[in-house]
Amino acid sequence: MKNSWRKVVIILLSCILITSALFFVVMTISYNNVYMRTVLSNNEHIASSWSSAIDTRLNTVYEHLYDLVVNVYNNTDVRIGSPDMDYDDRKKLQDLINAKMMASNDLTCMYIIDNDSDLYFYSGKSTLSQPVNYNLKIYLQSYSRKHISSLNNRRWDLINVLEEGYYYKSIQLGKYVIGALSDCSLYRIENSNDLGVQDGSFFIQGDHTSFCVSGSSELASIIDARDDSDYFQNGFAVSRIEQNSANATSIFITKPLGFSTQWKLAAFFLILDSAVCVILVAILSMNIDKKLRIPIRELVKANQEVAKGDFGYKLDVESAGSSEFEELYSSFNDMSSKIENLTIEAYDLKLKREENRLKMLRAQMRPHTFLNGISTVSNMTYTSTPEQIRKYIAAFAKFTRYMLNKSNDWTTVGEELNNIENYVTMQKIRFPNSISMVVECDPDVQATRIPYLILFSLVENSFKHAMTLVSTMELKISGSWYEEEGFRGIKLTEEDNGAGFSEEAFAKLEKIDPDDLYTKEHLGLTNVRYSLNMIYKRDDLLRLSNKPEGGAIIELLIPQQEVENETAGM
Repeated sequence: MKNSWRKVVIILLSCILITSALFFVVMTISYNNVYMRTVLSNNEHIASSWSSAIDTRLNTVYEHLYDLVVNVYNNTDVRIGSPDMDYDDRKKLQDLINAKMMASNDLTCMYIIDNDSDLYFYSGKSTLSQPVNYNLKIYLQSYSRKHISSLNNRRWDLINVLEEGYYYKSIQLGKYVIGALSDCSLYRIENSNDLGVQDGSFFIQGDHTSFCVSGSSELASIIDARDDSDYFQNGFAVSRIEQNSANATSIFITKPLGFSTQWKLAAFFLILDSAVCVILVAILSMNIDKKLRIPIRELVKANQEVAKGDFGYKLDVESAGSSEFEELYSSFNDMSSKIENLTIEAYDLKLKREENRLKMLRAQMRPHTFLNGISTVSNMTYTSTPEQIRKYIAAFAKFTRYMLNKSNDWTTVGEELNNIENYVTMQKIRFPNSISMVVECDPDVQATRIPYLILFSLVENSFKHAMTLVSTMELKISGSWYEEEGFRGIKLTEEDNGAGFSEEAFAKLEKIDPDDLYTKEHLGLTNVRYSLNMIYKRDDLLRLSNKPEGGAIIELLIPQQEVENETAGM
């Protein structure tokens, strides 16, 4: 064994020397490719960061546009053929547009066009020159009537107006066309990096043309229509990132500097350091056999004994051979005597973690509803009468009292339905003539215990995905006793007349990752399914389907015998 060990060390040292000798040659050949990949990676990071910043700012501009749409809907009759708005409504909307223009630095202009008349509200940025402002106003009056999108479509288009690029969004609301422009030049950024790459050029590309935001506009000629996200063209590195909030692509172009002398020096010193390390390894290897191999062999043997269940096995600390291994032997002896207790504690910790996870899932259902209510009251001060505001606040107070005053994690179907009816009342005040709800539930079903807020989450999901401002959302909640093979209890059904579930939504709800449940995008039905699984130890209690005529159906099954031991004390 001793000779074999030394032979292995000699072979290892020889390999290190040969590898070090060839290192410089290999690095010289491969450096250029590595450098280019580094340039592309850096470019992609810069383009991605810039594209994310554009998405964030465009989403903020969209919120201003959405708020304007809501105000038009709440203050005017949007039906085709309805009478023109009166002077007070016109002044109110024009003042609102002007306020939006002052509040956002990214808005170039906003406008409202009445397709039934010549009514045209328009407000441009104060920094625009008079000719540009006039041309935009004339151009949009014709272009916006033909290029519109629905309220649910948040993506912006990229258009060319007099050789200038603009993000464009126009929404059809009844007889009105409501839109906004954002100049691409507003998204200029300054770039610097430490990879030996010169400052680059930034472009925003649409379907037919590219607009230079920063840098040299002459580089537009090297932008290909290829699908590759990163590539080299005429000696330039090009990185492309599709924007999430617009039908456009962010493009970053740089000119690599090529091979550097600093890298050659770094490779030379690396070889020198390798040679020094080889010498040190040769010296240290002489003590490895005596100082490490035998103590390690004893540790391996002790580990095997403990793995067999012999927690009383102890190492002889006096035979360790060094102070370091003496400490290691002592630590191992302490570990073997405590490992049984640690195993039990780990099991208890796992149970406690499952309990805490269920508490966190339920806590996630509450905060955002309060924030939405407060924001609604704030918005109503601009658009509603004091009587409506007082009525909303009264309903909101009842809703808040229910959400905060629950002393345990269980409620009844009747209490949950009362809270849902109060919540729907709040939404009817907020969106008049946009909601209709029917409840059909037997009295004995209403007395049944269910997890707190489990039914409310289904209704809240419908408001999030089926609610529109153009047509009435129809909700139906029914409850009855239900029995099938392997189940006996109640079935609660919630239906809406929205667009229903997509195939992607079905697929996502079938896959539950417990570690991802606390992120914002996984709340809702995924949260409900996981909570039911933790309480009742079954994964078939939430069933989703679509109605043939359109709309979603959610069935919630509550077993007659709750698994109380799993939820005690939560």
